[in-house]
Amino acid sequence: MNTLSQEFIQKARRLKLLLTDVDGVMTNGTLSFFTDEKGVAREIKNFESLDGMGLLFLAYCGIQTGIVSKGASNTLEFWAKELGMNYLFYNTSVKHHALEFLQKEYGILPEETAFIGDDLIDLGLLSRVGLPLAVANSVPEAKALALYTSPRHGGAAAVRDIAEQILRARGAWEQVVQDNISGRFQNPKRPLRIVKGL
Repeated sequence: MNTLSQEFIQKARRLKLLLTDVDGVMTNGTLSFFTDEKGVAREIKNFESLDGMGLLFLAYCGIQTGIVSKGASNTLEFWAKELGMNYLFYNTSVKHHALEFLQKEYGILPEETAFIGDDLIDLGLLSRVGLPLAVANSVPEAKALALYTSPRHGGAAAVRDIAEQILRARGAWEQVVQDNISGRFQNPKRPLRIVKGL
């Protein structure tokens, strides 16, 4: 079990929203494509089911979740809806614009937001959120900004590890466990706000 810093615990307790990158965080970063019968290139993404459950647990405990990605994929929309996520930002080249959008539209403050990133494109958002997070395969510059770096790699339950650490810091993990044992746990269903091209 990881020892969490007091700063992490304090910031996790203020958290209203967890945002995450996709490639290299929710996946191992490998990009796979195939050509359909119409000759159109389609992307395949492999997601870790434990990550999905971690995001569902966050939503169940009242923490909003969302994706911020430079890419675009119908698969992302499907997965975000399956996980009861609140927000999907794609074709987002300047990722901290998502944070500005959320503050303006929904009043969510940067200090109430966490973000999981792994590469240089994530640094702008990592440097602006209250709880910056990284995964084991993140570039050194991302790890330097992170308040917590998961020992797990992207696509290998890093998001699940981070979700668990947040819920432990908030004193909510044992309730999640008990609600799974009792059968009270329910997958949250939320409308997904999709924002393209920030």
